[in-house]
Amino acid sequence: MFGIHRKKENIARKQSLAQEEPSGKVVRKAPQITTLARTAVGNRDYQQDALYVTPSKMLASNKKTRALALVCDGMGGMADGGRASATAVQMMVQGFREIEKVPEVNIPAFFENEIRAIDRTIYHFPRENGRGSGTTMVACIVEDNKLYCASVGDSRIYMVRSHQMYQMTRDHNYGMRLKEMVAAGQITQEEAAAHRKKEALISFLGMGNVSLMDINYDPIPLQYGDMVMLCSDGVTKTLPDEQIKRIILADAVRPAQKAEALVEAATHANSHSQDNTSVVLIHFEEVDMKRQNR
Repeated sequence: MFGIHRKKENIARKQSLAQEEPSGKVVRKAPQITTLARTAVGNRDYQQDALYVTPSKMLASNKKTRALALVCDGMGGMADGGRASATAVQMMVQGFREIEKVPEVNIPAFFENEIRAIDRTIYHFPRENGRGSGTTMVACIVEDNKLYCASVGDSRIYMVRSHQMYQMTRDHNYGMRLKEMVAAGQITQEEAAAHRKKEALISFLGMGNVSLMDINYDPIPLQYGDMVMLCSDGVTKTLPDEQIKRIILADAVRPAQKAEALVEAATHANSHSQDNTSVVLIHFEEVDMKRQNR
């Protein structure tokens, strides 16, 4: 799932990197995790998406710097999906705050433990008419220049690097099983594409025994300029990947407006039946320290 492997950089050494302007002035540079977020109800009666992102922060040279990003999409076909997504965000954020400043943390193990705890909690919600609650989740923790990701369901994480965009997560739906059947020669590609249950989720938080989750146990080293996008399917089922990439890379769209531009594009593209739509962006960049201190 996560196919990006690069040499680790010494962020502490780059923290105080100095560059000289043509005027002769020394410009001090520092790595920064810049975060952006936007959500909209769309044409639905209720907001069943929930999100969270740590505010933008510079990396510290003397301790680990961590940031958390989350998008959860409550399942509209189940009772109280909004409560499920809000609970998932609340529990993950609470857990993150407990480990945020701990010197050494096994982040993949943290993700796995939190996902199982959230799954059990939602599973035990009071049931209405025998129906339970559920939510998807995509989550990222950036630790200095290292990226860890976790996914349950069909919300997605994308990486944009060097003008290329990569989907970093799998959609945990019956389409996964259909692809396996196509590969085994049991059905044709056409039959898989036409299957009426191809988008039915096979993994989500609230099952009570969730086992299908994607977590990268080897961190992905980030490079300056990398942008990571977490989104609900209100984006990906409305906008093609090429349009998403154009918006993220567009020079005319200011960095602080890119998440808003993505949500607005999805809302305008489907003005009659747009689902709840949520985007969180993480930008790993090198900034002018003087500019940041103004």
